[in-house]
Amino acid sequence: MSKISIQSNLIMIATKSGDYSIPVHDVLYIESELRTINIYTIDDTYHCYERLDLIEKQLAHYGFIRCHQNYLVQAEYITCFDNHTLQLKDTDFTIPVSRRCHKEIRQLMLNDNENGILTCVEGFYAGYIVKLEPNQPFMIGRDGNVSDIIIQLPLISRLHCKLVYHDYNGEYEVTDYSTNGTFIHDDIRLIPKQSYTLEPDSTICFGDRTNVFKVL
Repeated sequence: MSKISIQSNLIMIATKSGDYSIPVHDVLYIESELRTINIYTIDDTYHCYERLDLIEKQLAHYGFIRCHQNYLVQAEYITCFDNHTLQLKDTDFTIPVSRRCHKEIRQLMLNDNENGILTCVEGFYAGYIVKLEPNQPFMIGRDGNVSDIIIQLPLISRLHCKLVYHDYNGEYEVTDYSTNGTFIHDDIRLIPKQSYTLEPDSTICFGDRTNVFKVL
């Protein structure tokens, strides 16, 4: 049997095949699979035997959040929540979210004070939340080859618009590149390729007004 403990910001695993020290900050998520615990970092996966409940208690002060019966996720790596799954930073990983964890995940993301937030408040994508890292352009559209945020709606262009959160003043910059238009404040259609400033709590619609998004 393996043993696991947390010491000096390291996850210590002792197994028959060897001992491992994993920096807590390097861990993306932890999965419970039958009696096995799988610890995922960007580069490696480690396996041990332990109850996920016990690991959760040990990592309570390290920024991990329980999103499912079988998953612990490091909160700072969460980039997107679509009501069913979480997307993790710089990966293709999607992590399931159980219904009982929805409220906590939503509050965690909506209360983020370091990043910009785009969320859908009305329509098919209602409840969708995506984190915008400061001063980084995020391309929005339906084509994943040219877009960072993929929104599959009938009137969305392959590359619809660009959205940037500026942390120095807490405002957003939006630029339209679409065929069917980007609308702010419910009814103002942006002139293509001109940048506009949005304050927090402003609404934004892509293509039509059936799906209403808001920047926070």
